[in-house]
Amino acid sequence: IQAVGVVRRDPLSGDVEARQSSLAFKYHGFVGMNEFDLLAAEHYDETVLGVGGSVALGGAVWRGDLTWTDADTKGATLSAVTSISYSWIWRGRNVNGALEYYHNGFGQTGGDYAPNSLQANPDLLARLSRGEVFSLGRNYVAGTATIEITPLFLLTPTVFINLADPSALAQISARYDWKENLVVLGALNLPIGPSGSEFGGIESPVQGLYLSTGPSLFGQLAWYF
Repeated sequence: IQAVGVVRRDPLSGDVEARQSSLAFKYHGFVGMNEFDLLAAEHYDETVLGVGGSVALGGAVWRGDLTWTDADTKGATLSAVTSISYSWIWRGRNVNGALEYYHNGFGQTGGDYAPNSLQANPDLLARLSRGEVFSLGRNYVAGTATIEITPLFLLTPTVFINLADPSALAQISARYDWKENLVVLGALNLPIGPSGSEFGGIESPVQGLYLSTGPSLFGQLAWYF
């Protein structure tokens, strides 16, 4: 059993308040070779209940989590994520792949991300501002595979797809263990989709102006000592 409590102040008054704080309990258990979790929490004055687990399916592993939230505005809201992962050998190289489906119960329906539509969804905006969710839509699928090009060089292509737009974010990341204490990391991110979609660029209050991250490139040299 695990428990965590976080005390926060009201951002306006500066006073410590229960409705700004969090208290959660989680139980982790086993059924044979399989694992499960049970969650009960009070988070920002909202009740959250959750269940999750993992099951071995042949050589694969299936995982899933389901949460129920008594949200301030929407009331009872379900969110879920499920994935299946599998490892195999391809052309003499080790590969670890995964497929995932994510349902954000607080997300926008029908791919409508206009400013007035987002303002009408305060539960989503609150979670975005707190860093609890990172997506605007409701339903997503994702696929990824880590390919061991050499024992020191790993290449990981990933794609995230919004099923309502449709739009996507493609990413290729790499890790190279250059020296015993030097690691090179890199990633290329490519948003894909038309204007008005989540990854292609959502509408802004300015007519004809869309907000998008655009392509990006990341590089890092890590030195361990």
